[in-house]
Amino acid sequence: MTWQWLAPLMVAAALAALSPRMLRALPPPSDEPLSRPYDALATPGFALVSFVLIAVAGTVVLALAPAYTWAWLGLGTVGVLAALVDARTGYLPAVLMRIGWLLTAAGLVTTAAISGDWQVLIRGAGGALAAGALFWVFHRFGGGFGFGDVRLAPIIAAPAAAQSWTMLAGALLLGGLLGVAWGLVWQALGRGRSFPYGPALVAGPYLALIATAALPP
Repeated sequence: MTWQWLAPLMVAAALAALSPRMLRALPPPSDEPLSRPYDALATPGFALVSFVLIAVAGTVVLALAPAYTWAWLGLGTVGVLAALVDARTGYLPAVLMRIGWLLTAAGLVTTAAISGDWQVLIRGAGGALAAGALFWVFHRFGGGFGFGDVRLAPIIAAPAAAQSWTMLAGALLLGGLLGVAWGLVWQALGRGRSFPYGPALVAGPYLALIATAALPP
């Protein structure tokens, strides 16, 4: 139905319109400095990019995984917005991560209730916990991830795992490979060893969704 395809545009427009106010209200992190303050992102250009990427994310899910649309709610809205903030400031705001957790949990419950398949909820929750634990290990012992990436892990893992464990594995693998490639480019440009990993991690589940749809049945 036509209204279904309008839904991602409406959600994207609403979030983009609210983004300047949200950015100005975000408290600065207490544990590390920002490369750019949040309120400096409250511009029409940032809102436009937010609108485009959130709309594209929602449309991809609606086209390729319509039965799981609600499960992607947190990732496709504040997850994408947080990745954009990370790309510009080097930090994933904890407030947005917590909102993302709530939206993801609500989306999983809604998906399970609509489909009548409560395994969706079990897989999503299990994937979120597993990815969170894995990212914490990397953060604690590997030094490659910031704690913001640990907070982001459940949001990127839950919608992928809700569909299948294979989708979750693909999301983490593709997001990780994209992050490594971007890190190499970042260093080649002389911008230091530390770089925003969030955008690559958020892109991972969408790349996995597209790759799965492209594979022969």
